[in-house]
Amino acid sequence: MSTLNDILKAVHDVVVMNERVTALAQRMDRLEVSHSEITDRVTRIEVFIDLVRPVITRRALPPSTD
Repeated sequence: MSTLNDILKAVHDVVVMNERVTALAQRMDRLEVSHSEITDRVTRIEVFIDLVRPVITRRALPPSTD
């Protein structure tokens, strides 16, 4: 009977590990989407800064005395 209990426990452990791996895979999928969204946001901010930088630089210059 001990062997049967060992087998059942091993099968139970495999099922539990499979559930955990599945849950981790789902979390990784959500993290991948989140990472992609954050990367897109950072890219838009970088583009915005690149476009606004010349305007800010021009305003920061003192007026010419010509």
